[in-house]
Amino acid sequence: MRNLLKKRINTFGIINQNKFLITNSFLIKQELMNALHRKDILVSSLNMTQSNNTTNLNIDIFSRTGKLLKYRKTLKRKGLINIQKHHNKINDLLLNNLKSKISTNNLLINYNNLNKNIDRKTISEFFKNFKKFSTVLFSRGFNLFIDFLKISTLISQNKIDPKIFLLILGQIFKNLTKKKHTKFIFFIKTIFDHLINSEKNKIAGIKLVINGRLMGKTRASTIKIERGSLSLNTVNSGCISEKMHVYTLYGAFGFKIWINYK
Repeated sequence: MRNLLKKRINTFGIINQNKFLITNSFLIKQELMNALHRKDILVSSLNMTQSNNTTNLNIDIFSRTGKLLKYRKTLKRKGLINIQKHHNKINDLLLNNLKSKISTNNLLINYNNLNKNIDRKTISEFFKNFKKFSTVLFSRGFNLFIDFLKISTLISQNKIDPKIFLLILGQIFKNLTKKKHTKFIFFIKTIFDHLINSEKNKIAGIKLVINGRLMGKTRASTIKIERGSLSLNTVNSGCISEKMHVYTLYGAFGFKIWINYK
């Protein structure tokens, strides 16, 4: 009889854990991603599991160039600082947002910094090929141009989520005037050509669709940019799609991207 009661108590605890993950995990993930985004840290993937009264949080982050430059300035001012302080700041930020949401005190945070996976040779190649666009499309923010180069190198090697690549494209497009929309489309075409033809590339095909009032027209139009081979009609595990809305002075634009990895 006692063994049966123990089994029922254990199953009841497992059901409560599953209810917690289903009801609260999505809201907690959104709040964490928004909090990190305010600190110039982009979240590629975030997984949360709970077992035996402990919550495990696995997160992949990308630190933007502005954040890294501020951190380097503090290192120069105060001299050599322990590297753990930078990690403790991220841990404190995550813990403060989770204290009111999670009842348990046992929390394990494992995060991976994607900036370590960036290859310097590929970034230098990207910078040489697209340096001419930095004065045209990135006149107001050179750090955004560096972030785009880093993310494009990571996405060519399938080491970052395409939603971050789409987010950076939306930020670039948001700062442009209607006269520069054609230059932006030409910029995307040249990038896609370089991603497909590069040596260390893992992308078999890529496609971008933009919907909205391009070039300040009265009616909305669609532009499709496609390179490589894509199998959109069949179920393909290597094909990933993401979409988002970009709000500008000329209205809302819809961005959707498909990436087919080898």
